[in-house]
Amino acid sequence: MPKQTNVRCPNCGIQFAAPVETVIDVSQNPNGKMLLLAGSLNAFQCPNCGSPVRVTTPFLFHDGSKELLMVYVPPELNLPKPEREKAIGDLMRELTAILPQGSFKSYMFQPREALTLQGMVDTILQADGVTPEMMQQQRDRLSVLESLLGAPEETRPSIIEQNDAKIDTQFMQTLSLLIQRMAAEGQTEVAQQLAIVQEDVLAFSSFGQTLMRDAQEQEAVMQEVAESIQALGAQPVRADFLSLAQRYAGDDQRLEALVGLIRPAFDYAFFQDLTAAIGKAPADEREKLETLRDRLLELTQAVDAQTQAVIADAAKLLQVFASAPDEQALDGLIRENVAVLDEAFLSVLLANLQQAESQGKSDLVAKLTDIYERVLGVLREQMPPVLRFVNELLGAPTPEEQQKMLDENAKAFGESLLTTIDAVSEAMSARGEDSIIERLAELRAAAEQALA
Repeated sequence: MPKQTNVRCPNCGIQFAAPVETVIDVSQNPNGKMLLLAGSLNAFQCPNCGSPVRVTTPFLFHDGSKELLMVYVPPELNLPKPEREKAIGDLMRELTAILPQGSFKSYMFQPREALTLQGMVDTILQADGVTPEMMQQQRDRLSVLESLLGAPEETRPSIIEQNDAKIDTQFMQTLSLLIQRMAAEGQTEVAQQLAIVQEDVLAFSSFGQTLMRDAQEQEAVMQEVAESIQALGAQPVRADFLSLAQRYAGDDQRLEALVGLIRPAFDYAFFQDLTAAIGKAPADEREKLETLRDRLLELTQAVDAQTQAVIADAAKLLQVFASAPDEQALDGLIRENVAVLDEAFLSVLLANLQQAESQGKSDLVAKLTDIYERVLGVLREQMPPVLRFVNELLGAPTPEEQQKMLDENAKAFGESLLTTIDAVSEAMSARGEDSIIERLAELRAAAEQALA
């Protein structure tokens, strides 16, 4: 468990409590390992000025599944040998206290000391099967990103062209993770600069152009399938879905889109009907229908497994938030995990809140409500200003208040306000949120008038 430690912001000088990790046991704290590998361990954001604050402290890393025990004492602490040994001994006692009884093994008598933090990270990665060659490739990716980040806008296309062969899936994943990490640490300006670099990489690299073409094709397929579903009318029946699935037989892209959009339609009764249709079909058509049935079963199982994994992860994260010892620790945890605070997490949070309300657990209701409000607050901070304004407009208590907000602020955003409303409306359309779409249409008309 992290220790609540008073930390002083080097920028504004204010002190605040932060959950500092000193012992990371992977079996009990897998998130600690992720933070360490991402370079975000014991990195916080000042609640007063928003500056990034990193705590320098000795810490111990333990992965029992690989019999790996390491300790890192930052050299900048300049601890004399007796104090250094005492610090390591204290960390070992902390680890022993949280381990299950009887789990102490011989390799734990002497932790391996890492001379540098990067050396510890490299050792952990090698234990996970990451080779030195893979690590060098990652360093090369970071070197390219560093060059792009420091380059003037007009020279970035040529740098991208020179490194075109290095830009692949891993490169784009590294870039996305860096953006998320900078945003979570409160380094908004760096995150925005990296986002601009990401746009240039997509536009000027061979791999990026392929990604954009694929994304456009997938979007077109999703839109086509969504329109086909809408064409079934307000109250489609199983026979309609069966006919639509048969139309897409052999077209895996459209079948995936169909299952992803209307997974609940593919229930036990649907497969009973499909099996009956196979039995009645001419002999030369049965194999095609059987292949369709098998593929639909695979797709529904994949969607279900993914959904269950997402919900399980969200539930674990909610438990971590609920176990926070105080408000400052909770705020720190929320900011550390802002990249995964998505719709699934909010759904799990609201479901738990509703259950607590129905069971009359007032203390739990208060705690979950507090978590919900803090999460929404952090998510609003992460939004671009124009998107935050649209969100505030939708939350206006009355049409009069909404109009007042538009009159006072619409011209500051200009045409980007209309573009953002259109983007939100398109996203809501894909989710079938008809009531919100109607409100957005009314909002757009009012925004147009305010901008005129």
